[in-house]
Amino acid sequence: MSSTDFQVATMPKLTVPFHHHPLSSYTFEFDEFCSFCHSYIFRQLRRIGGTHIGYHCTDCDLKLHNECVDHLLLNRPFLCNHILKIFLPDYTSSDRIDDYSCHFCQSKPLSFFFRCTICNINVDKSCLVHCKPPLTISEPKHHKHSLTLLLRLVTFTCNACGVEDDRNPYVCLECNLMVHKDCIDNLPRVISINRHDHRISHTFHLGERERDWECGVCRKTINWVYGGYKCSCCPSYAVHSRCATRKEVWDGLELEDVPEEEEEIDDPFKVINEKGDIVHFSHEEHILRLDENYVTDDAHMRCRCCILAINGDPCYRCVECDFILHEVCANLPRKKRHLLHNHKLTLSLPTPIDEDRNLRCGACEICTNGFMYKCLHEDCKSKIIKYDVRCSSVSEPFHHDLHQHPLYFTLQSSRRCQACNEEIDQDPLNCTVCDDYSLCMRCATLPRKVKHRCDDHFLSLCQGSSVYDTGDLWCDICERKTDPSVRYYTCDECGLSLHIDCVLGDLYYMKLGIPEPDVEIHPNNGATRPLCRSCKVRCKFPFFIRNTKEESARCYCSIYCYNED
Repeated sequence: MSSTDFQVATMPKLTVPFHHHPLSSYTFEFDEFCSFCHSYIFRQLRRIGGTHIGYHCTDCDLKLHNECVDHLLLNRPFLCNHILKIFLPDYTSSDRIDDYSCHFCQSKPLSFFFRCTICNINVDKSCLVHCKPPLTISEPKHHKHSLTLLLRLVTFTCNACGVEDDRNPYVCLECNLMVHKDCIDNLPRVISINRHDHRISHTFHLGERERDWECGVCRKTINWVYGGYKCSCCPSYAVHSRCATRKEVWDGLELEDVPEEEEEIDDPFKVINEKGDIVHFSHEEHILRLDENYVTDDAHMRCRCCILAINGDPCYRCVECDFILHEVCANLPRKKRHLLHNHKLTLSLPTPIDEDRNLRCGACEICTNGFMYKCLHEDCKSKIIKYDVRCSSVSEPFHHDLHQHPLYFTLQSSRRCQACNEEIDQDPLNCTVCDDYSLCMRCATLPRKVKHRCDDHFLSLCQGSSVYDTGDLWCDICERKTDPSVRYYTCDECGLSLHIDCVLGDLYYMKLGIPEPDVEIHPNNGATRPLCRSCKVRCKFPFFIRNTKEESARCYCSIYCYNED
């Protein structure tokens, strides 16, 4: 018989260090459970039969068998060098102000929990058994001294990440540092992020400078007293530790001791003569020639890359066919880092129109058969990460004609777009001056000026009332009201107000002609508008799809209707 069994058997009431009430000896019945381990006693009794002796508290109905006391160390010092006591939370009493949440996982216990009454910390069962942190970290990843756990409820600011917390810092007495355990374990030393062209390195002290440090991700001020990431090439660039290691920003690779590879230069074209003629990777069979003053009356003459109208912009034209590229689009790099994704992206040629998901940009969700930037990284091969060149060309700071301040990807979620008044699911562009101003990628990349057959002039984006407004605004295409609080297209000379969807439709970014056999994109400029086979309505949009697979060609007014049929 062990000493514990002897004490329980011979003492009717026993005061123990792990409970605040006296305990009595107790014999478990077959269908009873230990308050700590529950099913363990049930399985043991079923296996061996008979009874089991333990402890019982009549005040709070606590029942413990000897193994829980002896083997799970309830009567031995905890990390703080004190013995924990077992308590039952009282959530019903209104005069109790105790915080029962666990000191480690901060969850509220549903049954018994454990407290050090000297240090005033609570521990739930799971953390007591499985999640004990080490008292000392002898060889921290990025510090030359050992770090010691301060197991206290104490307000501190982590020197590694600059975030304030209230418990369990690891301290270095020689350097006067206080650091989260997660920062010790998980913060990488050298990384590459999609917001900057150079590698950045972690430091415990950014240092003072004439101007405040501004985070390159969230655009908020960084306290120079604490840690963050700095660029050795750009002395003014810094990022919060937590911002730099977000999954949207960092690819998860630690680059310390990894030699920096030279950037592979893969030019999109080759200059072949003194005139500046080029051979572009997307049209290697013919020569392209720059035309800086190209003017055409054909509103459907589109750039093969971005699928937007040329509109008098400088462009490269094929000397043998109708292939044409904006000069800006022709110079787009084959590979690039971008704010939308944490891996490097590769410029790819158009995909077929056979599946809707193959045509949809991952940022603005608009369908296009223009060029796409794709992620070819192993981690993303099954996810089909693709962005059209319009969204991939958005950079920080982003300036829009209809807002006076620059916009940034600050990774704030649950925002409403100020242009279309829709909730933004991901990647909003935010104004750091106007807290409530955000743009979705679709509205941010809308063409500033377009041509439409309803007017002889260029239409421009507008929001709010114009000088022509004398009452309600009406769209001349669908003959319904136009909401001036959201963006619409207008003619500065004629005063038209047209819905964006009516002007563009969802085929505006699709190349006219035959992207693949049996499917054609046509301009809706005939004397009679085609009847959509799916929605049974005359097409009001500027383009429609014709499926020529059968003898009687089927027409669809949109990608949506084409996929629904």
